Amino acid sequence: MKEKVIYKKRIFVELVRLHHNFLHTKRNKQKEGYQIYIFEETPELLEDLKMLEKKKHETII
Repeated sequence: MKEKVIYKKRIFVELVRLHHNFLHTKRNKQKEGYQIYIFEETPELLEDLKMLEKKKHETII
């Protein structure tokens, strides 16, 4: 099983809301005090990540 690492809590919350398979969390070794979120990487997860990124850019413009 391939894993996808998510660094932003906002993205984590959206992916959980969309019912993606959240596996676990880890401490971020590069930024003390932060967490990283690990999901099962699926084609659906990747599509939703693209959609969330597009949605983010649309709200900025």
